[in-house]
Amino acid sequence: DKLTALAELRQQVPVELEQIAFLGDDLPDLPVMRRVGLGMAVASADGFVRAHAHGVTANPGGAGAAREFCELIMRAQGTLDAAQAAYL
Repeated sequence: DKLTALAELRQQVPVELEQIAFLGDDLPDLPVMRRVGLGMAVASADGFVRAHAHGVTANPGGAGAAREFCELIMRAQGTLDAAQAAYL
């Protein structure tokens, strides 16, 4: 039950639902995806899940979707360039 896990996590890290991003691929992920601020599906996710997600990655699960998701967030926060530059 991922909603229970979400509630437990929010007890440990007090953040609003709108501040949480979640990436999923199947029906058990959908309740969390629909409650958080950014709930996205990977390209290879179940079609019903993709249809109800806030967005869908270009990459499938296991082939760069998580990195794409993280970079999307970092780009929006303006932190991606600095993080990449730290490796130069």
